[in-house]
Amino acid sequence: GTLLLYGDLSLPSEDEETSGIHLLPAIVIVSGSGPVDRNGNIPQMKLKLNTSSQIAKHLVDERPKGRTIAVLSYDKRGVGKSIKKDDKNLFYRTGMMDIILDAVEAVRYLSAHPRIDKSKIVLMGHSEGAIILPNICREVKKAGLTPIFGCIFYAGFGETLKKALELQREHILADVQVETGVKGFILRRVLTEEKLVKQFEDSMEKMHAEGDPDFISMQCGLVKQPAKWWREHMANDAEIALKEHITCHCLAITGQKDVQVHNEPCSPEKAAALVPMAASIECHRPNELTHSLRSTDGRASILNIKSDYARMGKLPLDAELLSITDDWCDRKLFGI
Repeated sequence: GTLLLYGDLSLPSEDEETSGIHLLPAIVIVSGSGPVDRNGNIPQMKLKLNTSSQIAKHLVDERPKGRTIAVLSYDKRGVGKSIKKDDKNLFYRTGMMDIILDAVEAVRYLSAHPRIDKSKIVLMGHSEGAIILPNICREVKKAGLTPIFGCIFYAGFGETLKKALELQREHILADVQVETGVKGFILRRVLTEEKLVKQFEDSMEKMHAEGDPDFISMQCGLVKQPAKWWREHMANDAEIALKEHITCHCLAITGQKDVQVHNEPCSPEKAAALVPMAASIECHRPNELTHSLRSTDGRASILNIKSDYARMGKLPLDAELLSITDDWCDRKLFGI
């Protein structure tokens, strides 16, 4: 009943020890939704963003000597090397709670590492990863591990999957209205609010079929959906989880050109209300930042998201995002 997850632990070279740091703070990257590998890519969709690997390179190789941070990223269940040859549907059988408990095991691994300061482990969640950070904090405490020192929420603070889908539907309908030509004419007849809502409701009905299947097949078996994952996310109350389980230092960043999640929870007043027991909360809403953690000077469109991701995957991570993260880490982890 167990399985192995594979990943990368990025550490500075051993000569870093001579700088006076004997135990390193560490970050666990909790990826967004989908079959995401340790580098932050989705090989099945040929989506290559290298988000996690860029973050690891920056925190380990590009920070000043004496202020480097270890980074652990890993292949999700059924992705990359974390597969079971006798279960080709492992990824689709994985629920939200499975993802949460896998992150707890990542924390457990770091806590036992001889070069890691277990009192300074930070969770960095992107998108779905950010949504479930409070649940991971809860399960870390339940497992008897040292409580999480900090949480970094990238594009998912105060969000739920249900609210994110509603926002995305709004953006789709808005994009359809401004689309011109024949394409716009067709889309306005195909993508109506009624049709989108019905499509979602029909999918949810299949997810809650008798026996609560782990996954379902759609479109003549060509498309699979992780039904258990959907059900658990729909039942997850992110606001209650934030209020009850976040007691650590927090950094929340969501861009104003993010068309996949709300950025309003990152306003100072709303952020403080969402995590009333946090040791501290700092929030930012960069003007040009998108969900891919890259910036754009044009209009963000959810209809063009696939081509935008392909284009932005060739760009480095947003400099402002990394600068904000560096400053927060310096203050919270190193007292600078």
